[in-house]
Amino acid sequence: MAKRVVIMGGGLAGLSCGYELAKAGLEVTVLEREPHVGGMASSFEEGDRATAGEAGSDYFCYDFGPHRFHTSDELLMAHAEELLGDNKVWAKRLSRIYMFGKFFDYPLEFSNVFRNMPILVIARVMLDYAWTRTAGFAGLKKFRDQNFQEWVEKRFGRTLADIFFVQYTEKTWGIPATEISADWASQRITLLSLTDTIVKMIFKPRNVPRTLVTDFIYPKLGGIGELARGYVRAIESMGGRVLVDNPVIHVHLEGMRATKIEYGNGRERSFVEADEFISTIPVTALARAVVPAAPPAVQRAAKSLQHVSIVFVYLKVAKPQVSPDNWMYLPQKELRVHRISEFKNFSPFSAPADKTLICTEITCRAGDEFWKASDEELREIAVTDLARIGLLRPDEVLGSFVKRIPFAYPLYDLTYQEHLDTVMQFVHSLANIKSGGRQGLFRYNNMDQSIEMGRRMADHDETHGDHEAVATEQKYFG
Repeated sequence: MAKRVVIMGGGLAGLSCGYELAKAGLEVTVLEREPHVGGMASSFEEGDRATAGEAGSDYFCYDFGPHRFHTSDELLMAHAEELLGDNKVWAKRLSRIYMFGKFFDYPLEFSNVFRNMPILVIARVMLDYAWTRTAGFAGLKKFRDQNFQEWVEKRFGRTLADIFFVQYTEKTWGIPATEISADWASQRITLLSLTDTIVKMIFKPRNVPRTLVTDFIYPKLGGIGELARGYVRAIESMGGRVLVDNPVIHVHLEGMRATKIEYGNGRERSFVEADEFISTIPVTALARAVVPAAPPAVQRAAKSLQHVSIVFVYLKVAKPQVSPDNWMYLPQKELRVHRISEFKNFSPFSAPADKTLICTEITCRAGDEFWKASDEELREIAVTDLARIGLLRPDEVLGSFVKRIPFAYPLYDLTYQEHLDTVMQFVHSLANIKSGGRQGLFRYNNMDQSIEMGRRMADHDETHGDHEAVATEQKYFG
């Protein structure tokens, strides 16, 4: 009899793992809480695909914010292209930051920055940076990397750090930069200093950091969720099962081995037994789901690990394009939306030729005022903010709808690593469970990382390396 494997979570990590295991002849069952697969890389459609991209069409497709697939790994790129088949387009990234009433290119362009930034601000940036470097070398001030604020200030000076990093990060996470771990900066900021920034603005590096890559692939129709749906088709064609709308309720243990999963959607509960288990659900949820219960210290640590939630407010707009950007950052705290994306700039077939669809993001905590706000209240926030910066007029908005994700970003506060170590130590003690992926490792990963982690979790002899190493390998960040 084929070895049985249950995979908890139908995001890209879980599905790529299921795909590889099914190919190897194992009996695979994937359990997904939501009524759709993909996790954060899910997509939704409405209307007639046959008319996609035409004027007067009713077809729209959209994601949970902006997603693009790119990787320096040729085999992984070929794998993604195979999943999509002919349903793909190549696109070029354009993203900007709205500040000082103007649009700044991101990645930063030398001429654009100096043309748009007020001269007094430029002078303050240079003076602050000079003071920071001088004070550091002379020992007048110790700049440590104890939190996000210190990390960016040490490398860019206070003014530039506040403008380009601190205010956006504080707005997105909802806590002061002094309460955010420096790990977040070291993972997500590829520039080393102001000097490095200027050099890279003027002399483009030969080996472009992944965050600055321009070209990427994207599904022609169906949104980024086509990657996940491609995995489902492949898994099911090989005899595997993908069960959506079936959250994991309990993971039953005998000693330190899992024996079965209890799952269901509220109407009924079922059990599935297996020899091995893969978890890509939030590691905090896994720690709470085990029966018998995890030790009290593990439960306390899991409770202490928090997530940032996102409310997505989508606006249908009566004009062909709002901006040329794939996405745009809005760091000002007086604007409640922190980022917008426009799906027609990923694939021109994502909306009718004479209309467009904008996704606005508002970060929050599950259960707070934004999370509980009505759809009408959220629409008013989104429309007001976009009208305020001149992207649209309220009378151009044809309709709106809202989606919410409770586990969007892992919250890297100053104590997160201590709590995460406690939880992961317990998870590692479970003999036949591997936890991985964005949620399973409490890491803010990119899509190619999630897919690669899933494939490595399926590799029993770890020929291609430890799956957890993918979450920290610099090639995926730098």
